[in-house]
Amino acid sequence: MAFFGLWHSWHLMGRYVRAICAPVIGVEWANDALLEALLPYVRTLPLAAPERLSLENFVRLLLIGWRTRRILCPDFLELRSFSDHAAAFEAAVTEAVRGLRRELDQMEVPAVFDAVVAISSTGNLLPGIADRLAEAWPDRIPAEALLVDVSNGGCTSGARGLRLASRLGPEYKNVLLAVVEVPTSLTDPCSVDRANWQGLCTFGDGAAAVWLSDEPAPGALEVDRVYSWHSGLPELIRWQYGPSYYRFAVSDLGGFEQKVRNAVFAAIGHFDWERGRADAWALHPAGMMLLLSLAKKLGLERQELEPSIRHFRKFSNMSGASLLHILRDLWISDAKELRWLAMGAGFHVEAGRGKVLE
Repeated sequence: MAFFGLWHSWHLMGRYVRAICAPVIGVEWANDALLEALLPYVRTLPLAAPERLSLENFVRLLLIGWRTRRILCPDFLELRSFSDHAAAFEAAVTEAVRGLRRELDQMEVPAVFDAVVAISSTGNLLPGIADRLAEAWPDRIPAEALLVDVSNGGCTSGARGLRLASRLGPEYKNVLLAVVEVPTSLTDPCSVDRANWQGLCTFGDGAAAVWLSDEPAPGALEVDRVYSWHSGLPELIRWQYGPSYYRFAVSDLGGFEQKVRNAVFAAIGHFDWERGRADAWALHPAGMMLLLSLAKKLGLERQELEPSIRHFRKFSNMSGASLLHILRDLWISDAKELRWLAMGAGFHVEAGRGKVLE
């Protein structure tokens, strides 16, 4: 399989993660509760009986076992118009911003942030999330701060944001990276497309924030190097336009996992890190089977996957917010060297490594 690769590796100059905020927000939904809520919609879809039964079995398979997710849109199954979806996203962002500020207020953070980089792939707002954070936290985000919103990074958006925030110039001494993802605002239970149902069963909502500083401190995570690989599969993961809003779609559902696996393995081959050399790994793949395949390729043991597996079981896939949650969990453990890898729309692979300062 050929890949049209654009590969980059950056040595970073003096950026340190000083705090990671990973609030638990929204209402918890377990697989069994979500299945019970979805089946009435599946059973009324305009499909022939055999096709409807096949789709129902597909949904049951996606929701097998014990897994939960957080949902910020209480009426996510009743969104029918553009304004319904957009309003649900805006309300969820408002709740997420409150949750981020509430947790950040309990942390040791700088007197002011010189820049705010806000990330979301699941909706759009004007004014953006960075401006809303500045409005909600005026004592820490001054009027002259750089406020930037970055959209459409998919599951790699948190890692891309970390790279971007790490590369800002020296005038931005303290940078706040904030990620808010609300996949449930895209929910379309009236669609017959299987990829739509795969997305509905896979994703959950979430948010995270990172304080990056140019000043080291004991316990800070030094961002040592980041890697980026963009392959030639732009249609593999994308938004599809429904009758009232966009929704999750893939170009080849049957061959999806194999194409993802091939693209990720091609990317890993260009990253100059030693196989298995790290105290802890944060992996954010599209699903559990892909996670296990990646572990074998990276030379990882099952116990090294546990932080990523625990996150997926508790929060499902929170798109770009997931990787930052896993990194926070690893950072507060005894790990001294961390590595991370995420993959998503583009098709894009982001990876990096860092070490905790003594």
